[in-house]
Amino acid sequence: MGQFASLILPILLLAVMWFFLIRPQQKRAKAHREMISRVESGQKVTTIGGIKGTVKSVDETTVVITVNGHGTEMTFEKPAIKQVDPS
Repeated sequence: MGQFASLILPILLLAVMWFFLIRPQQKRAKAHREMISRVESGQKVTTIGGIKGTVKSVDETTVVITVNGHGTEMTFEKPAIKQVDPS
C-alpha cells in the first residue's frame, strides 16, 4: 500500500501538467496548421516577423506576399504565416 501511495503524487502531477500545459499547446498548433491550410490569394496576412501583406499566390509549401503598393513580393514558407488578418 505504501508504494502505491507514493506513485499517486507523480501520476497526478503528470496528469495536471498535461491538462494545463501540453493539451492547450497541441490545440494551438492544430488551429495554426488548419489556418495555414486555408490561406488563399487575396487575403491579408501577418508573418512571424511582423511583415504585413497580401497573399499573391499559394503553393504547397510556400506563400508569395505583396508587401506594399509598388508590387514588392516576398516568398515565405507556409509556417511563417502567423495570422490571417481580417479584411
